[in-house]
Amino acid sequence: MSKRILSTNVTVNEEGAKKIRPLDIKYAVELQIANRPGLGKDGRPIKLRTNYLKVTSLPEKTMFHYNFIVEPSVKPPLSFKLFSIMAFQNHFGDAMPIFDGNDSIYCIKPLPFKDEGEIKEVSLEADGPRKAKTFHITIRKIEEINIEKLLNYLKGPAPLTGEIQTCVTILNTVLNYKPRNNFAVVKRGVFPETNDRPKYLYGGVELKTGFCQSMRPGWGYMIVNVDTCAAVFHPDGSLLDYVAKILGKRNVEELRYGINDSERRNLERSLKGLRIKVIHRGEKQQKYKIERLTSQAADYTTFTNKKEGMEMNVADYFAQTYNHSLEFKSLPCIVAKKNLFIPMEVCEILPGQKYEKTIGDRAKADMIKFTACKPQERFEKIENCIQNIFKHNEDENLRDFEIKIDPKMMIVDGRVLRSPTVMFNVNSKQQNTFPVQNGRWNPKDLVLLRTKPLHNWSVLVLTDRRTCPMEQVKRCMSGLKQKLVEFGMEVGSDPYINYENPQGNIEASLQISVQKAHNNRSLPPQLLIVIIPRKPSPLYGEVKTIADTKIGIVTQCILAEKLRNPNNKSLWANIGLKINAKLGGHNCNLIKEELLTIGKVPTMIVGADISHPGVGQKDQPSIAAVCASVEPNATSYYGRISVNKQIRNETIECLGEMISDLLRAFYEKNKVLPKRMIFYRDGVSEGQFRSVLNREVIALKNTFDKIYQKDPPSLTFIIAQKRHHTRFIPVNKRDTDKLGNCVPGTVVDQSIVHCNEFDFYLQSHSGLQGTTRPTHYYVLHDENKFSADEIQNLTYRLSYLYARCSSAISVVPPIAYAHLLAARARLYPTIEVSGEQNCGESEKTLSVPLVSKELAKVMYFV
Repeated sequence: MSKRILSTNVTVNEEGAKKIRPLDIKYAVELQIANRPGLGKDGRPIKLRTNYLKVTSLPEKTMFHYNFIVEPSVKPPLSFKLFSIMAFQNHFGDAMPIFDGNDSIYCIKPLPFKDEGEIKEVSLEADGPRKAKTFHITIRKIEEINIEKLLNYLKGPAPLTGEIQTCVTILNTVLNYKPRNNFAVVKRGVFPETNDRPKYLYGGVELKTGFCQSMRPGWGYMIVNVDTCAAVFHPDGSLLDYVAKILGKRNVEELRYGINDSERRNLERSLKGLRIKVIHRGEKQQKYKIERLTSQAADYTTFTNKKEGMEMNVADYFAQTYNHSLEFKSLPCIVAKKNLFIPMEVCEILPGQKYEKTIGDRAKADMIKFTACKPQERFEKIENCIQNIFKHNEDENLRDFEIKIDPKMMIVDGRVLRSPTVMFNVNSKQQNTFPVQNGRWNPKDLVLLRTKPLHNWSVLVLTDRRTCPMEQVKRCMSGLKQKLVEFGMEVGSDPYINYENPQGNIEASLQISVQKAHNNRSLPPQLLIVIIPRKPSPLYGEVKTIADTKIGIVTQCILAEKLRNPNNKSLWANIGLKINAKLGGHNCNLIKEELLTIGKVPTMIVGADISHPGVGQKDQPSIAAVCASVEPNATSYYGRISVNKQIRNETIECLGEMISDLLRAFYEKNKVLPKRMIFYRDGVSEGQFRSVLNREVIALKNTFDKIYQKDPPSLTFIIAQKRHHTRFIPVNKRDTDKLGNCVPGTVVDQSIVHCNEFDFYLQSHSGLQGTTRPTHYYVLHDENKFSADEIQNLTYRLSYLYARCSSAISVVPPIAYAHLLAARARLYPTIEVSGEQNCGESEKTLSVPLVSKELAKVMYFV
């Protein structure tokens, strides 16, 4: 337990990075990552196969780390080429070093260079008539690494230090060196060539499957995780074929008559930066990078032919110079270099180019379908990769570093926790409490636990009457109303249906529809149903922004295509669950005995997430969202958002201010402050644990000091990791679900985790397709002194309380809500505000509009 220190401030310096004042640093030094309190015992024992291999031997010698600096600086692929030339020319003697592709060399023997560094000249032959280029490479010794410290860390309570992390980094570099040299590489994955048929996503991009591996500390030994992975590439081959797919054409023949300006702009965005080769000059297939497209077609794009001394168009030039009559002269040309115009039909795409832009929703749906792989099939692919691709026992680099890996996947002990009992309203036609089977329940005939009356509502249709006829909308709203009544809601008269132009003034349209929602004049408008033509659409963001920040009314958007079937009861049930939660109702709860962990004393459950800008959103900030329970049963949450000053800062800069506001809201609701806080944090990698501990945990404790003065709440801070490659499959088929996955409640807290650190893997949900992924929970700080069983059971049971569906979900609801809230705030336009409105800073900074006071007290974001 750390020593309490009086309140101190956390400030943001001019670069936007966190700066911890001296008292905070003292506090941070005293905070230690929580130790494992023992193993969990609850649940039915189960044997699981996991995609980990045991490392049976590690180097016993000192490892050496050298800097590899290239002048002039070059990109990693060329840096790797220069390193390979030096190795081929025997500059390294018999040391057999490994290069990380950036600026570090690792070896088991010292290199034949002076420790202070030596500069070597390396010449690289150029393609064509250009002269060879000379590079100056500085190789300087950085450190000697004693692996004994890693071995001690694996055995017990030794702290995780920078030197140990360096050891792990070196081992991973050695592990991946050979496959990264032999195959195409995207991030941490390798993509071998296969004879499989190409998988094309909507829009023409190609999905390729590959494999990844990483080494990490386990229970007294190192372990290697091996898994499948996927990446999106530009297809190689004909540029015309790709253009047709990007533009949604049935075939290239539809391109003969050219494209419109909107299509040209879309095409230019998709093709910019793509590397191609030309095929109209025989064997002389020069390579270029696409910079842009011409504004005119090839037969209208002109230039001065210096040889002829005349102006001519590209189509005529190709006919005259290459005897090549262009078939697609109505298409624009690509522009390479400054003003080199090349017709699309003479271009081929070079292979192995990763697609760097964000794919659309239809392409994402295709990707999910293609990558969904049943557990048995996935593990067979991994087994094949271990034997035929990675081939650890044949890897000379692993042999040089004295690393041996058992090729058999590990069998580990797991447990299946008992599923909780979900509670509904006593007026349900079924019994109001019943145990859940396989993580799901049927909402049919169930009355929601606590409903809110709906008197004033209306419908805004932002599409034409032909797409959504009035009678069809009425029938659908009747079906929705019927479901709301079945759920136990008191619903007023049928809503007013208002048609408005989607191209018109959306704020005015919303205001009109809100006014029409005044069925009961003594009560304010409560709900606005908005029918939108499609999603994604700018309309959706505009509707949510205006309703959330200007009008202050709960909205529920429905796609027009969903209204084709008025009798879609499952759709109305799903929407009904969301509406009741948005209005402030509670859909279900667990019986009292299931939540004893948080029921004994006032407890606040918190979830936090950060949304970073996507590809092409460089000017957008990172947005933090925090959701906190405000009632004892942990079913009702309030949310707060803030904007990080530093883009892509992985810590929440305004956490203290957000938690202060939520603590006050908890007090207003319960007339008491929480005595405990259980904080679930999403999106933190292991390399950021210490930073989060030193900043966010301290920010929370400083906030407690300010608000409580004395007797602050005891804090448990838990990281939830979803982006990992750990998978399990039951050894005995009788222990699987219908797809062959583990059943909900499967937990693993040994063998593939560190013996001293308080973490566990929990699969709380039932997957619909593919291999189900567990969530990795890591208890970073624990003042409540929870046992392993207490925190594992609490985390599992909370997953059944997600308001949007009738099933357990893969992560605790407060994190899911924080993710939704951050995504909602991403829709809002960023504005410049004075510091007092954002984290108390004096200078101006970016922020998002404030949500109305009416919505701040309900779960409007679900």
